[in-house]
Amino acid sequence: MMMQSQPVHPPDRPFVSVIVPTYHDWPRVAQLCEALKKQTLKPDRFEVVVVNNDPDDPPPASLSLPTTWQLLSEAQPGSYAARNRGLNQSQGEVVAFTDSDCTPDPQWLENGLTHLISGAGRVAGRVQMTYRGARLNWVEKYEKAYAFPQRRYADEGVSVTANLITWRRYFDDIGYFNSKLLSGGDTEWGLRATSAGLPIVYAADVVVAHPARSGLRELLTKRRRLAAAALNVRAARSRSGLFIMLLRGIMPPVQHCRALVQRKDLTWDEKACALSMVYLLKVYGTWHRVMLLTGRRQPERR
Repeated sequence: MMMQSQPVHPPDRPFVSVIVPTYHDWPRVAQLCEALKKQTLKPDRFEVVVVNNDPDDPPPASLSLPTTWQLLSEAQPGSYAARNRGLNQSQGEVVAFTDSDCTPDPQWLENGLTHLISGAGRVAGRVQMTYRGARLNWVEKYEKAYAFPQRRYADEGVSVTANLITWRRYFDDIGYFNSKLLSGGDTEWGLRATSAGLPIVYAADVVVAHPARSGLRELLTKRRRLAAAALNVRAARSRSGLFIMLLRGIMPPVQHCRALVQRKDLTWDEKACALSMVYLLKVYGTWHRVMLLTGRRQPERR
């Protein structure tokens, strides 16, 4: 497909392309788009590129997008393949990534641009968790403790794509996301960017809200994807390597226990529930890796 002609923009602010992959999530795409229409950044300073990751699931007729926004399709499974498709068609000097289940703060883009113009190469924004109610279940308590620790991620040189804003040229310099990955592609790209010397900052004022997972099935599905992405087949191919992997996988998460005890933002009940979930997911991920290595399971397609 031919690239669209580059629009002419005044020099006061770089033009931004917001890239959003989606998969069978049209109601929340509509909510996201309404939030993006309320951005304090002028409407002529940004576009939104929504990439449908299932061409057999067309958008509903009720979905209304401004004429300057784009709706694309990508048949290759995976959000990173969809993001790459959006990158190929984007117009902006700056790209801002978020997910279809997120709700950006009205000043999300404005504040993100301020950090970039001030010298930041990549902006890892804050992901603020939201919950179904005041009383959290075990999964939500785990999410409260562990979901999207962007400050720590930025210290490690990476950011989740639920809230990442950066210069478009960086993708030309070091390449796009690894479209073969179903999980961890944001980390893999972030480490490449860090190795290339591209700076990153954590920005607490660049905010998107993200609903916490509330069901165990969602956590287990994600754990299976992460287990497959992190599988070191060469190291675990021998009996000794497999034994070491199994041993590490069933050892109690002592480091997590120490870190949780020091948390001031969690109650003791939340700490206990989070630690229990950590151990459950650790053992489950180890079991799934064993199943993959022995050929009794196949990697997730999504």
